[in-house]
Amino acid sequence: MRWWDIDRVAELDSVLFGADTWTPEFFWSQLASPVARMTIAVGPGDLLCGYVGVSVSGPQADILTIGTAPQAQGRGLGRRLLEHATDCARSAGAEVLHLEVAADNEPALGLYRSRGFEELGRRPGYYAGADAVVMRAFL
Repeated sequence: MRWWDIDRVAELDSVLFGADTWTPEFFWSQLASPVARMTIAVGPGDLLCGYVGVSVSGPQADILTIGTAPQAQGRGLGRRLLEHATDCARSAGAEVLHLEVAADNEPALGLYRSRGFEELGRRPGYYAGADAVVMRAFL
């Protein structure tokens, strides 16, 4: 992701996450962070199809955000974005990857479980209208 992608990524984030959306300023801060890596997936005509952010600090890494555009869902892009984030974390020396997901997001929970993530706990009310499921996978 580059700075010129921020507005369209923030717009897609708003579509996907509503009240829990990141602001453009927060995306800017992640691009400026030396420990975060933000990546976008584009289709024909430079159409934004998805994005993922991962932050690595020593042996620990966190998926900051991941989203797939509605028109690209159900085609394996979320899995590929997750694999990309996992590869980034591993290549930066991380040994474990964490994430949070809304407890009512069954497609995402299924994806994460299928990729070796296990539930560590929950954060009540973390998202607008949903608890967060805290998950972890060893790399």
